[in-house]
Amino acid sequence: MFKYEIKKHKKDGHEYAEISGFDGKVENLTVPEQIDGYKVEAIGNHAFSGREDIVSVTISESVKTIYGFAFHNCRNLKKITLFDSLDDYYDGVCRQCDSLEEVEITINRSWYEVIRNFLADVDKEMRFLIHVRNDSGENGSVTAETASKSPLSADKSYSMSCLTFPGYVYDFNENTMARTIQFSIAGAGMFYRECVDRRKIDYRQYDKLFDKAIIDGGKTCHDIAIGRLLYPVELEEIYKNAYETYLNQNGYNVLERIINDSETNQDSITLLEKLLDYKRHDGSSLFSDEAIEKAVQLSSSKGLTILSAVLMDKSKSSISDEQFFTL
Repeated sequence: MFKYEIKKHKKDGHEYAEISGFDGKVENLTVPEQIDGYKVEAIGNHAFSGREDIVSVTISESVKTIYGFAFHNCRNLKKITLFDSLDDYYDGVCRQCDSLEEVEITINRSWYEVIRNFLADVDKEMRFLIHVRNDSGENGSVTAETASKSPLSADKSYSMSCLTFPGYVYDFNENTMARTIQFSIAGAGMFYRECVDRRKIDYRQYDKLFDKAIIDGGKTCHDIAIGRLLYPVELEEIYKNAYETYLNQNGYNVLERIINDSETNQDSITLLEKLLDYKRHDGSSLFSDEAIEKAVQLSSSKGLTILSAVLMDKSKSSISDEQFFTL
């Protein structure tokens, strides 16, 4: 049961509910639009701070303000779903949420400041699933012509992009002899964060930074490339080719990771099918036959029969395609 306080708006005096906590345990927390007839417009200071039971949070579009440290130190919180309705995002909302990896946001009024706020609050890697109304292009955001339709969404009035922002480390060293403090930033994450403006996302600049992400290495590069290819909002051909080449050259590593993640991630099969069905600009598959064969061996050794079947089916179709072209 939610705990809340009734507040009066400073401008027009209307009453609304401010969430102050929740009694009892809850894994998937959904903040409603109304409580006892009062519209929920705010989540209070430290409302859910330090809770270890919360795994996901869904915030209704009625919420306009999230006060400081509302979800601070929720160490098992993995995902937050919300809207661009937020006008005020105070410091430390999701700070020290070590497990937080994904934010899903619906953009109805071309307001990307919410994404900027999350990225400023968290210096670790973050993935954003962004649903944008197609009629919001007049303000410079994604339009129906430039956006890709989300295959996961039944509502065709929205488009979807999937952007991964790398982490970064902000450090400083004190030079006592010179009486100076030297600051340094390691990682591409800070550069990627600068691609988000209040009113838009600079997708071209985001894609240009991929070389910096490759220098950092790791699974982040996989996620960036996969997200952009499957949801190619404003993706130029030159960067599309770069992402395809990267995934092709690192094919087995990508497949190996998906297979290993499948034991804890239910979406792995869907992701694998999408990548195996993907065709490059020349009609070829994203992964080589050698990478797929090695992936079949790995999934079979782990007893993952469904994944093995998906991979083997793709391997057979590749052979059939080759025979067709040679006839």
